[in-house]
Amino acid sequence: MITLKAPEDLNWDVITAVAYEQARFDIAPELLASVERGRGIFNELIEAGAPCYGVTTGLGRLSTTDLSKEARDAISRNILLARAAAFGEPLPRPVVRAMMMVRLANFLSGQDGVSAELCQFIAARLNDDFDPFVPALGHGFAADGTPNAHCFQTLIGEGRVLDPDGEPVAAAAALSARGVDPYSPGSKEGLALINGITALPAYAIYAHRQVSALQEFATLVAAVSLEALAAPKDAIHPALARSSGAGVGKVIERVNQLLEGSRVTPYKLQAAISLRIIPQVHGAHLDALDQVRSGIEQTISTFSGNPMLVEDDGEGQARLLSVGSFHNQLLVNLIEYLAIATSHVVCLSERRLHRMMDENQTGLNPQLAPRPGLDAGMVVAHKACIDLVARVRMAAQPLSLMTSETSGGQEDYMSMALPVIQRLLEIVRYGTAILSYEAMAGCIALDQRKAHYGQGVTRFHDLVRGHIAPLDQDRSPGRDFEVMHELVLHEFFPDL
Repeated sequence: MITLKAPEDLNWDVITAVAYEQARFDIAPELLASVERGRGIFNELIEAGAPCYGVTTGLGRLSTTDLSKEARDAISRNILLARAAAFGEPLPRPVVRAMMMVRLANFLSGQDGVSAELCQFIAARLNDDFDPFVPALGHGFAADGTPNAHCFQTLIGEGRVLDPDGEPVAAAAALSARGVDPYSPGSKEGLALINGITALPAYAIYAHRQVSALQEFATLVAAVSLEALAAPKDAIHPALARSSGAGVGKVIERVNQLLEGSRVTPYKLQAAISLRIIPQVHGAHLDALDQVRSGIEQTISTFSGNPMLVEDDGEGQARLLSVGSFHNQLLVNLIEYLAIATSHVVCLSERRLHRMMDENQTGLNPQLAPRPGLDAGMVVAHKACIDLVARVRMAAQPLSLMTSETSGGQEDYMSMALPVIQRLLEIVRYGTAILSYEAMAGCIALDQRKAHYGQGVTRFHDLVRGHIAPLDQDRSPGRDFEVMHELVLHEFFPDL
């Protein structure tokens, strides 16, 4: 059981433990008391007549509309209902669980003015695996209001959640099955649940894990291609690691581990650029991953709601500030950067695959055909990658620049955060396929060269050959590719 004693305890490690490993947690009484103190200050301000966006007024364009006492009591519920307008398949379950944790981190700061009861209710639902159904499409928004509405309306018995089999069921029924009454949100709590950066960091954690897995496989496949193409080892000489950045050094170290024991004689004095710049391209990708993680961690630890409760405004007074903390341009920019860095890794794979088709580059059979002329070999794999690389290049265009405005111009700049992440995951999907094609061709090239390869490359080749037979004549390659792709998706290859 994890116990949260301070807001900063709810960090990357705790969020991933709860979201991906279903770890259980509770909140220390002293932290709940701090949250309740913030709630008390908020209530005092409202009772004293302080105006508050989304509490004493409407939202967006309607923020100039003052609400009656009756309307103030109802708006928290209405906010959660009216903004749940997304559609499509559900976001992955760990993403939604991480959303709930990120929102809780914001509440535990005491700056959102919510009650300790709401924090305890969210924690209890995570601990009993109450996982909301959040549709994946329709999230071009200033902040994460739409996904948050889908996620947190389930607490009041609206919307849907996922059962243990991943099927949607009514949230009200799921609460009833747990013997729990729907939560009744107090003043501002509806707004607090939807208005903040929640889905962005939660989904970014998921994307970071996916891209990290692709990075590891890409570097393994690059090492296979270095051996398959009998490339000189100058570009991965340890001396280069000592004079380069952190990412480049890590890639050089990893590739040399995989090639340890290699006795392959270089086929040419100088390899093609796509082989020589593996450390630079893959290293930049590693650096981008590190920067994205730093951006996610900063987002988790930073208040992102609106309005923001300030206990002391510098003049000894508590105030409610109307701010733009719900817009995280830094993390969106970093994800755009990671998408471009990932695309370079993927495009480099296609170029190496093309080099393997050229006997002048390899000294092997043209197109890796077992019987050149009679057999076509692996050129069809490269043709498939031309399609996929074109899709990667299209997906790499900065989507966050496609912003627009809504709500009569009151909300006149959208972050496009979730579409940006989904575009990155699209690149990962295509990239995994391209790398699988390269890996399959690389193993065929290793078969033809018949040399003494590095230990890591040899183990990889042996694992592949345990599932895919050597190519001694043309056969339909589709099934071979599907097997390779499934091995990659299921992380079959251990740390080699």
